[in-house]
Amino acid sequence: MKGILGLLATALWPALVSSYAPTDSIQDADPAQSGYLPNHNMDPNVVGSSSFGILWTQPMTNPLETWYAKPLVYTIGGTEMVITASNLNNVRIHNSKTGDLINSRQLQPPFLRSDIDCADVPDYIGVTGTPIIDPATDIIYMFAKGYKGGAASGGVVNGIYQMYALQLPTLADVSGFPVSMEGHNADNDPAKYFIGGTVLQRPALATVNGVILVAFGGHCDLFNYTGYAAAVSKTPGVGVASMYAMEAAPGAPPPQQALVLMNQNGGKAGIWQSGMGIAVDGSRFFVVTGNGLGHANGNVPASGRLPLSTLDECVVNFGISSTGKISLTDYFEPYDYVNMDADDKDLGSSGLCLLDSSTFQAGTVSRIAVTVGKNSKVYVMNANNLGGFKQGSGGTDNVIQTITTTNSVFGGAGSYPLEGGYFYFTPVGDYTYAYKFGTDGSGGPFFTQAGRTPSVSAGRAGNGQPTVTSNKGQPGTGILWVTDVNSGLNAYKAVPDSGGILQALPLPATPGINKYQRPAFGDGRVFVTAGNKIIALGAPVNRPLTCTDPVDFGSVQTGSTGTATVSCTANILITKINGCTTADPRFQCKNSTLPTGQLATGATFSFPVTWNLSSDALATLQNTSYGTVIPGIDGSVLSVYTTNGVGGYTNIVPISLTGSVVSSAPFLLIAPGQVDFGGLVLGNANSANGLTASVSIQNVGNSTLTITGMAWRVGNDSTNTFTNVTFSGTRATFGLGFFAPSFPAPASTLAAGQSRGVPLYFNTTASGSYSISLTIWTNGGVGKVLLSASAGNPPIASIAVSTSENGWDNSVPLAMRFGDVLAGTTVTKRIRLCNTGGSVLTITKSKPPIAAQLTSTDPYGDLLEGQKIAVGSCAYGTVAVYAGTVQPNHPAQNLADAWVLNADGQDALNPTQPFGVHDLAISARIVSRQVGPLLSNGLGRYQWTGCFRDSNGRTLATQINNAAQEATNTNEQCQTLCSAAGYTFAATEYHQECWCGNTINNPSTYTSDSQNFCTFSCNGDASESCGGDGGYVSLYADTTKFDIQAFLDSINGVPTSTSSIASSSTRLSSSSSLATISTTSSTPSTTPSGSPLNPNEPAVISGQWNYIGCYKDNVNGLRSLSSASTASGTMTLEACASFCSAYNFFGTEYSSECYCGYTLSTTTLKASEDDCIATCSGNPAQLCGTGDRLSVYNNTVYHSPPSQPSHVPRAGNYVWSGCYTEIAAGRALSLAGTAADNMTIEVCAAFCAGNNAQFMGVEYGRECYCGNTLDPGSTQYAGGLNHVQVVNELDNLDNLDKQVQFLNLDNLVNLVNLVNLVKQVQFINIVNIVKFVNLINFIDFIDFVKLVKQVQHVELFNLFIFVFVFVFVFNEHRADSYGDERLLSQLCIAIANSMYGAAPTPTAAARLPYLFLEYHHECYGGTSFNFRGSAVTTLVGQNACTDYCSGSIVTFTTNGVASTTTNLANRCGGAKQFDLYALSTAVVFPTTGGPVATVTAP
Repeated sequence: MKGILGLLATALWPALVSSYAPTDSIQDADPAQSGYLPNHNMDPNVVGSSSFGILWTQPMTNPLETWYAKPLVYTIGGTEMVITASNLNNVRIHNSKTGDLINSRQLQPPFLRSDIDCADVPDYIGVTGTPIIDPATDIIYMFAKGYKGGAASGGVVNGIYQMYALQLPTLADVSGFPVSMEGHNADNDPAKYFIGGTVLQRPALATVNGVILVAFGGHCDLFNYTGYAAAVSKTPGVGVASMYAMEAAPGAPPPQQALVLMNQNGGKAGIWQSGMGIAVDGSRFFVVTGNGLGHANGNVPASGRLPLSTLDECVVNFGISSTGKISLTDYFEPYDYVNMDADDKDLGSSGLCLLDSSTFQAGTVSRIAVTVGKNSKVYVMNANNLGGFKQGSGGTDNVIQTITTTNSVFGGAGSYPLEGGYFYFTPVGDYTYAYKFGTDGSGGPFFTQAGRTPSVSAGRAGNGQPTVTSNKGQPGTGILWVTDVNSGLNAYKAVPDSGGILQALPLPATPGINKYQRPAFGDGRVFVTAGNKIIALGAPVNRPLTCTDPVDFGSVQTGSTGTATVSCTANILITKINGCTTADPRFQCKNSTLPTGQLATGATFSFPVTWNLSSDALATLQNTSYGTVIPGIDGSVLSVYTTNGVGGYTNIVPISLTGSVVSSAPFLLIAPGQVDFGGLVLGNANSANGLTASVSIQNVGNSTLTITGMAWRVGNDSTNTFTNVTFSGTRATFGLGFFAPSFPAPASTLAAGQSRGVPLYFNTTASGSYSISLTIWTNGGVGKVLLSASAGNPPIASIAVSTSENGWDNSVPLAMRFGDVLAGTTVTKRIRLCNTGGSVLTITKSKPPIAAQLTSTDPYGDLLEGQKIAVGSCAYGTVAVYAGTVQPNHPAQNLADAWVLNADGQDALNPTQPFGVHDLAISARIVSRQVGPLLSNGLGRYQWTGCFRDSNGRTLATQINNAAQEATNTNEQCQTLCSAAGYTFAATEYHQECWCGNTINNPSTYTSDSQNFCTFSCNGDASESCGGDGGYVSLYADTTKFDIQAFLDSINGVPTSTSSIASSSTRLSSSSSLATISTTSSTPSTTPSGSPLNPNEPAVISGQWNYIGCYKDNVNGLRSLSSASTASGTMTLEACASFCSAYNFFGTEYSSECYCGYTLSTTTLKASEDDCIATCSGNPAQLCGTGDRLSVYNNTVYHSPPSQPSHVPRAGNYVWSGCYTEIAAGRALSLAGTAADNMTIEVCAAFCAGNNAQFMGVEYGRECYCGNTLDPGSTQYAGGLNHVQVVNELDNLDNLDKQVQFLNLDNLVNLVNLVNLVKQVQFINIVNIVKFVNLINFIDFIDFVKLVKQVQHVELFNLFIFVFVFVFVFNEHRADSYGDERLLSQLCIAIANSMYGAAPTPTAAARLPYLFLEYHHECYGGTSFNFRGSAVTTLVGQNACTDYCSGSIVTFTTNGVASTTTNLANRCGGAKQFDLYALSTAVVFPTTGGPVATVTAP
């Protein structure tokens, strides 16, 4: 019907004679995202008058429908329309003047929030990014989230995004659209591809070069996702023109896997920007990214012009070609981005604001960009050179200016290019601040705080981007618009008054605006969305008079007056002009100058208005807000009151008054008048340089201003003594820790109209509150600014959960365990986050649980992101279990979720460490009342099986209760009767009937509990259901005779488990699939035996996997089992075991995730069994971990880990020399460098040889550097991030001629050449030199030892050194009878002795005195031993040398079942550890290290 109405409405549409009015809003703000909109006829004098009000409100019928995309305004055929796209994927067009619906359609069913564990966008996820309109074609473009095939549900794996192109005003699909994004590969990394279910399209769309620009982030950083920027062609049939991944190889984590959706290792770096649009400038565009996993820059400075593969926490400048291809041009990454990632302080919580270059430019900077994020910093950048990474002085940020603000900012900045230029931003729970453009002492751009709003914003995230309108671009008419999730739509004058306040313009009250909204503007009208309502505001369109508007007085000198004339024409018959008033008494009109009597239509009249700036007039206004006159643009509103002879017209006609105050003398203005630095956190590395602020010193007069003196005094008390400001060069010291590195000294001058921005600093080492007033005397007046700051110790976050004894638990690991909750009841617990430190604590991340039965009671009010917790105070969050009503004897339901929290303080339990991300695990088990005959464990013998339809023949054959029993019928009574009669099944029906049987007839009539068909109350207990309307029965089964789960699996088509579980006595009595199921009572079904560790978990899976317990995961962000992973909505323990068959451990987590690994730290990661309570998604009878907890099984068949990549010994004329650290600033090799995605050692060698470099180095998988010297700051390293693999050039390896300083030999087999060359070698670095295969090589090696005395230094590359070394790697001496890698300590000793026995002349002296074992299967021997600085490990017992010997693992078969045992007493080394064996030769142990434990080898 909606479609028919839409067609009827558009059939009556006026002829399309014109489209796109200049007052339309066809995208989010403007292409540059400057936030300045000069063309909407918004007059501050009208907006602030009583005539400006709510024109109409349109609520939607669905209370859950809302908008995250901003409204757009578009005109076709002279009709201005408001276009909205909702979370339900509903697109609507309303008449902007009346609110009447013109057309509507639903694109597709929306994606369900319930399919993801993220409440950022509740209920439904449809269109969330603001669309864009192409005025050349009247087509609107938008991205909608839904499911494959237009389904109404389908889970994450079936979620999709499509770009729609709709013709206006019909909303019909344009041919060739929609375009699906699914499966598209990233241009910069083909291994990355688009999976719509895992991402969120939040930023407003943009367009350039014939494509629509779109960006994607994540849902609460869940899932295996990567941020993308994409270009989709507007040409039908072309589709996706380009897609760029923010995290790409080689620096990004491994490529995503389609089925591993829950794995959060996709790279992240999402682009969400709180909905702010993509900024466009010509053929380039800018995005801002959030947290990521890849840190390719490490800590090494890098130019933004060099390629970077991991663009997390970045401002990114992309080029867009004429064909729509995206390419990386430039980027900026804060120097502390790694800490920002760790603390969840997204830079990308805001978009980028490109400022108008006609105003905001100075020195060599022609285009300025501004962004501000969750890290409470405003970055002012050169848009043409964003700044790269650590390119500033001392490795800091190379940006124009960094402004530290009070709290996180979501949404971004807005700007106003008139009246000197300003930009604005709103920290959470704080004022909206205005910063004015100026220059610093060197003439470069500099912004100073000029003012703020009179009231603060909501104390939670959601406020929109500041937006500024003006009336046809006229100075003095700027209006700052700010949306607030609490106070609704707010408007302020865009320029601060003399007190530094952005004066509020009164607006009619509106509800809290939807989060991150920017108002949309039409012709004198503004549109917002609040909840499920669209609201239009404006002034009445029907005025009785058309008058001069605005009235411009021009320039008026202080101390004088100015007069202007207002001319009006009557639009209708006017009975009387009643009078006139002005909002500012300095503007004066007299009623005596107005016409008297009736005015006919078309009649005209004029009257004068005076602007009185004389001294006498101002004297009468002292102590009022008008008593101070400051040169600059000023204005007010004049209202003319009428009595109309025609209805439908307003009785008040507002007229705007404007002009400029000028002063022939110099005039000092200091803004702001008060500077609050905020709080300095003592001992915090980020606060080491103190706090920063700024002030603007301006000469707004028309003559040169000269500073004659300056002084400060404590506080703002006029009785305190002045102290002169002291100067050291340009540095001015005020006192109490306040200073300025460059400040205009006495005798300095400012030319007429000149403004100078001055940076201010505060620093101290003592706690307390500090305040001084700084006074400046000039020939243009006296100015004063109050400086204030505080200092305190760091905030300390203490988290705890409530206990049943009304106490608080903060044990580690912290968990909220509800235990058993009876169905039909509600239980709550609380989280407490306290600040026990010395400074304000800010919550930086909060993701509460939100599900039907386990949820935060106030997810949008408790523990909010950006919420501040004062010193000594606490904030609370409440979690409730709303246990739904279920039948008695219903299977228990395990609930598991987490509340993810982070704060910017230290951890109360470890004050030297940051609080960090806390995944507070929450668990509960909903249990039902147990009735009827009970088993020994307290459970009902008969358990709920399901609700079956009984209308197609009886489900059970025998009704057993009599008339008297029918009156008191309950399920327990019925079960007792059926049990006494020996029946397997009991069922109740029609309130009073009890049926028994041994066969379920027509099992296909089973219905799920969610369908709720069994709703009839029982006669004997109204809280129970006994059947339902339409012939439904409530059926229970005797669990000692019937396997309910197997039956339900067969009903639901779940494949039979592959585990070795004895079959139950359930059988099919017919050859048809599920015609009839019968049971026998003689043999009860069997179930898997529970593990001694956890009786709810099978002890053995698939015959070879043993349950070893519940283990922690994601400790310090690392996976406990990281070799492989998968996820499935039908996960079982058997499925995970099969997937991990080639590994030694498997673990299940979060019900549907499976992880594999070769090793596991079974001591440090062990968790309580109570933590692992989530049922497997594919088998509710099994447990599959929970949040950050793994249910782990050990494979009894051992698998050796694969060998790791090795270093290439030689490439061209370069040989491997070691792994070296990068230096703090610059490069270890600085002659030349290059990078490529197809980098190899050989490619780098060729490049460096072409640059005649002695050294070459490779880094981050794709970078190559060359040099003739290695920087002294670079040191050799054992491996890791931010290190260069250095290779040295050998001019002629065949003729060393004593020129070789380093010779690195890797796995050298033939020693003959080495023997010939060794005399000339000064230094030999030996890495696992020889694998002995036969006696000939052994003899060669003995010859080598005789010669090695001439070598100055022979070094083994591991943690030990041998002098006159024998190195044995016995891998080639494994006897076939021992199988693969069956090393034991006895075997190592035996092989060493056999080697000794095979020597030409075996003697006791030739016997090796030292042996050691490591890495499960390696054996080494030598004649002498030197620890080379290493120490005996401080670990003892089971913590030391934890690698089992390969030969200690034995597999045997019994009755066809394979089993594996491990002799835990046999150890062969450990991580960077080895077991040392010695003959009677003494071992000189180092003086450092742990205790020495000596045992006798077998």
